[in-house]
Amino acid sequence: MDEFIEKALQKTLFVDYATLKSLLTQSGYKFINDKINYMKKKGLLTSLKKGFYIYNSPFIKTLISKEIIANNLLGPSYISYDYALYYHGLIPERVEEITSATTKRSKTFKTPIGMFSYRHIDKSLYSLGVEIISTKSGNFMIASPLKALCDKVYATKGLRIASKKEMKTFLQEDLRVDMDELLEFDMDLVKQYYQISKSRRILFLYKLLEEITK
Repeated sequence: MDEFIEKALQKTLFVDYATLKSLLTQSGYKFINDKINYMKKKGLLTSLKKGFYIYNSPFIKTLISKEIIANNLLGPSYISYDYALYYHGLIPERVEEITSATTKRSKTFKTPIGMFSYRHIDKSLYSLGVEIISTKSGNFMIASPLKALCDKVYATKGLRIASKKEMKTFLQEDLRVDMDELLEFDMDLVKQYYQISKSRRILFLYKLLEEITK
């Protein structure tokens, strides 16, 4: 591997086609696509989507978390829904697919790293209740426990909730949420979510949580 390219790519976790093309051109390579395919075969590049790669340096081993990949694969986005509920320990079943919310169109990517899905969320709800988690390999954005729950309730297709009782059944039997964990959180976020979304589902979620935290 050209030393110039290695030094340049070591400075970033991800690299796009335009950057690769520029670096390879500067290093004297003429058949850019052939060189990129060669780098992929050698394991130097992992393709996440068309024109977007992880560079796997043979000299520096950096473990990039799936959460960081999710934030960078499609932006703006933050991790939410099922994966965030699992991450925060609100549901017991392990979730392999990294689920995120985005202001862009819903989309799914199948990659060698795993499955990454993105569901559209309105801009007015996007920044509410989003946390930044710091790790050794970088930072990533994820919904807080209650934001993830609100996102899940709000976005679940075909969900018909007409009472606190039905909401409780959905949380306990469908999602298998640990209800005791919900007692620790500030319900103001759910109230704000309802005021913005005007969703009846979120209203019943708020009323239920208000009842069990008294």
